Formats: sequence, structure tokens, C-alpha cells
Amino acid sequence: MERFNQFIVKFSRFLQLLTIIAMALLGICLSVVLFVELFNLSTQLLTVNLANDYFKILDNVIVFFLFFEFVAMIISALKHNGHISVNFLMSLGVTALLRWLIATHGDPIEIVLYALAILLLIVGMVILNRFIK
Repeated sequence: MERFNQFIVKFSRFLQLLTIIAMALLGICLSVVLFVELFNLSTQLLTVNLANDYFKILDNVIVFFLFFEFVAMIISALKHNGHISVNFLMSLGVTALLRWLIATHGDPIEIVLYALAILLLIVGMVILNRFIK
């Protein structure tokens, strides 16, 4: 039984190492995509008329920050041996909802519901930081 437990421990360490390597490779790929997106955004800002292509530029800025958040999440996971804090994930949720609110202009009731979702996430973060940690 002891040998089986040792095997399980070694196997779990091996799987954790594979996970960390996969996250590092994903981080490298996303970093390349991030810089390509930054290059495309900068060339678009220099070559187009801002008044006519406002929404296209805004979409590219949002995509850039989406890749930036993914890279930040992978960096956070690599710093903590594959674990991501709940607080970090909640802040990603807040920024994703804010990004959606900036990009779309829909029904006012829908906008209020998303604003309430942002408020609930922020209240949850405050409760988590103040009372649970």
C-alpha cells in the first residue's frame, strides 16, 4: 500500500508539472498574440479615420485587453503553482462586465442588470477581503 501511495504522489507531481508547462506554453502563445494585436491596433490607429471607424477601433482595444487579462491570469497561476485566487477571478469578472458595458449599447434594463452584477461582484470582493480572509 505504501508503494501505491508513493506512486500516486509521484504521478500527481508529474501531472502538476505537465499542467505548469502547458500553462507556460499557453502564456507564451498568448503573449505573441498580444503583441500582434498591439501592432495591428497601432497601425489601425495611425492609418484610419477615427471618426468613421470608432467602433472597429474600440473592438480591437477590447480584444487587446482580453488577451492582456488572459496573460495576467496565466502569470498569476504560474506564480502560485497553478492556483488562481478567487479575488483575482472576481476582478476579472468585473473587468469583463465593464468591457461589455463599454462595447455595447443595448436595452437600458439590460445595462442596469449588468451594472447590478458588477456591484454584486464588488460587494462580494469586499466581503471576501474583509470577513473571510
